[in-house]
Amino acid sequence: MTSRLLDEYHILNTIIEQDKRVSSFKYALLRGTIEICQQYAHLEEETEGRVWYPLGLLVEKWIFYYYPIFESESFIPQLNGEKRLEQDSKNISFRKPLSEIIEYYRTRGGISVFFSDYRKGNIPDNLQETMRDLIRKTRWAIIDGPFQHLGHSQYDSYYSVFDWDRDRLFLPKTPISPEYLISYCGKYSVSPDLALLFKYFGSFILGEGSILNKWAEFTTQIGKAQGLSITREQMLNILGTGPDTEREQIQRVTRIYDTLISNQGFIPCVWSGHPLKTWGDINIDHMLPFSLWKNNDLWNLMPAKTSVNAQKSDKIPSPDFITSRQDVICRYWETLESAYPDTFQQEIVSSLTGKRSTAHQDWIQPAFFGLLEKSRYLIDVRGYAAWAL
Repeated sequence: MTSRLLDEYHILNTIIEQDKRVSSFKYALLRGTIEICQQYAHLEEETEGRVWYPLGLLVEKWIFYYYPIFESESFIPQLNGEKRLEQDSKNISFRKPLSEIIEYYRTRGGISVFFSDYRKGNIPDNLQETMRDLIRKTRWAIIDGPFQHLGHSQYDSYYSVFDWDRDRLFLPKTPISPEYLISYCGKYSVSPDLALLFKYFGSFILGEGSILNKWAEFTTQIGKAQGLSITREQMLNILGTGPDTEREQIQRVTRIYDTLISNQGFIPCVWSGHPLKTWGDINIDHMLPFSLWKNNDLWNLMPAKTSVNAQKSDKIPSPDFITSRQDVICRYWETLESAYPDTFQQEIVSSLTGKRSTAHQDWIQPAFFGLLEKSRYLIDVRGYAAWAL
């Protein structure tokens, strides 16, 4: 991967992690565009430093992404606060027309028959106007939603990653088909570097080409050859299973912090310095969030004020902020190392330093430097949000 594509990948990761998540639209936009870049190169046009694709292709993909979600007997919200159509709430604008189409096809073969009718231009006459309403609302949901807002966290401007041609929508009353959407819905664009990234690495970004996915598919294939009923979902669940040490480790650090409170009357919040006196106001915080780093080592488990921990959530403490809290972090480390010397040393060697120190306390600075490097990597390379009080 060239440095240009690496930069684009970092920006994309940052956008995915840090843009506001109000609906599932940005995921549908990225999934659809990756598939379009890979499948419809024959329809792309490069002008004025942008790569352009028919917007109708994206409208089509959204309709078929959301069809099985809206069809589910159990209501699946895709917008914060969204409830069933018959209830009073803010709903996705195209849910109603798509739901009408879903109801029509529910007893007529479902999504497969609908797709076949659409591909052949044979949507029934009584659904033609509903389809045009669905196209209008889906197209506008794309334009007014993720097109406008995606990348705002990175560039502080609208339409910074995706753009469109501003053409006025006119949908003639002719049979609706893929050609119809390509012809009448206008165009949208991305940068050439992003288009190239999607073409080469889009399958991995989506997860379809991931190692775990390939592993699961391989296992189901060889299992099938032997008459074994192993599903892909079952194998993915197994591959995602790992050792659970959180409870044991939290019990260990809790005992130490409880002893400190008994002896001193309080302990400082690792991030704010606020005196913590009772467990009703204390959370054990993973400095590097477990959801991102999968690490339950003692060095990563610090006492934090409940409200501060809630504010931090799954964000990454910035290197500068970590440095400002160095004294507190290192004092806790020394206490934990004193209580569990062998375990603590093995964990920092494995996770932070790479080698065991032969002299007393010579491990502190290398370990702290390792923590700073992990923070930089998660923020600068992986694109996760930096946090500080």
